[in-house]
Amino acid sequence: MREISSKENTTLKTVVSLSQKKNRDALGMYLLEGPNPLREAIEQGVRLKYIFIEAASFEGEAEEIAALAEQQSVSPYIVANDCFRLVSDTVNSQGIVGVALKREYSLEELFFPGGNILVIDRIQDPGNIGTMLRAAEACGMAGVLIIKGSSDPYGPKAVRASAGSILRMPLLFCEDASEALNLLEDGGKSVWCADMEGLPCYEADIARDAAFVIGNEGGGVDEIFLKKAQRISVPMAGRAESLNAALAAAIIMYESLRQRAIEI
Repeated sequence: MREISSKENTTLKTVVSLSQKKNRDALGMYLLEGPNPLREAIEQGVRLKYIFIEAASFEGEAEEIAALAEQQSVSPYIVANDCFRLVSDTVNSQGIVGVALKREYSLEELFFPGGNILVIDRIQDPGNIGTMLRAAEACGMAGVLIIKGSSDPYGPKAVRASAGSILRMPLLFCEDASEALNLLEDGGKSVWCADMEGLPCYEADIARDAAFVIGNEGGGVDEIFLKKAQRISVPMAGRAESLNAALAAAIIMYESLRQRAIEI
């Protein structure tokens, strides 16, 4: 194992830079913090570039993960406490941070017959992004399209909210709504926009080959989708005017899962 004791260390500076989206994009890497995400990443064969362990925390789980990483030819760094604080994004750090390489997915991995797709249209809150990825995996979505202007799913808050789904859920990034719509149409998907005036989700035929567009928290779904797609809603009782974007997405996706279960 190697040690880092200086804040001027080049590797340390590289890892610290991953707190910014532009550097995550340029380097194709993102941060995983805590023993559970790192253990899961290693077990699933996710490619890791670095593992940093706080010097004061090198025991127990951290030591076990270090041993697992070394089996995959990733040599952990033992990092001085004051240096480690530069890379930790949490208030109560668990003493271990890893750097994972982003995986690139092909169209074939997302667009297969019968598969449903979640479309994230300029969602701003990273917690919503991560929660939607988690729900998408739980509801059996084939993959997720993310339109430019959305919060970065590889940002630390989104990664934590995804609870590991970022490691498994196929993602594809689109420049705009037009590109996403073309991909969905070419893939044979019926497109449904979440909208309060839409057809109740339990009345829509969304068991298979459906794409669900969840729009920006304030502005809603892009007009390009609204002009060509069908609209779907989550009926509500009481005086609530709307649902959180992630919650609405989860309910619609779960309804599609329920409909598939009925078919079997």
